[in-house]
Amino acid sequence: MQDGPYHAVKVRPAVHCFMGGVRIDMFTRGLDKDGKAIEGLFAAGEVSGGVHGDGRVGGNTMLDALVFDRTARRKAAERR
Repeated sequence: MQDGPYHAVKVRPAVHCFMGGVRIDMFTRGLDKDGKAIEGLFAAGEVSGGVHGDGRVGGNTMLDALVFDRTARRKAAERR
């Protein structure tokens, strides 16, 4: 074993992202408890749930926000 200097950091459980919220389908429509689309409800970003399953892959948050935001905006605009 080499002599120091050694460095350490305290590790403890913490919340670093929100994983849950409004369940959505591939068109970003909000889903009710039976999995049916709720008229006029769209969700994107970390307010939407079920995108990552049981775990979030690090570094994917920006991709989710961009892809689902664009989809939600387009689908909402189609309702006009």
